[in-house]
Amino acid sequence: MKKSDVLQIVKSELKNRLDTAKWAANQAHEAATSKESIAENKYDTFGLEASYLAHGQSQRVIECEDDWLQFNKVDFDLVYQQVAVWCLVQLVAIDDESVSERYFLISSCAGGLKVELGSALVYLVTPSSLVGQKLMGKSVGDEVSLMQSGQEVLFELAVVE
Repeated sequence: MKKSDVLQIVKSELKNRLDTAKWAANQAHEAATSKESIAENKYDTFGLEASYLAHGQSQRVIECEDDWLQFNKVDFDLVYQQVAVWCLVQLVAIDDESVSERYFLISSCAGGLKVELGSALVYLVTPSSLVGQKLMGKSVGDEVSLMQSGQEVLFELAVVE
């Protein structure tokens, strides 16, 4: 797995999120400002609810844009000895062949996003997440235990890029 391939897929996914958020914000804005949103009586709250939705969608656009811009400013060519922000980490299960290897990209934003590269999934985790906290500062060969399907599984750090 090449880090550059993962980064291209993540950037593409973040751009898709931004485009979708912009479309949703435009739809919500149109609903909030249409003639049909004018209240017919004091109990008609459709216009008010539509304006709240439009505001929330606008905030979502800002968040998505921040994530996308942040990913486009980072120098991903740095070499790491320990897990840090912007590292791609591969974990291999110890003593459990039923658990496949896991890939994590430590990111300062967009935590929770997962992207598919071939048959592998790459999970974006922030340093403040539970998985991120367990990985930060570790080196190749270190062991990490993670919960998988309600059971604790021991992994070995195989790659830090």
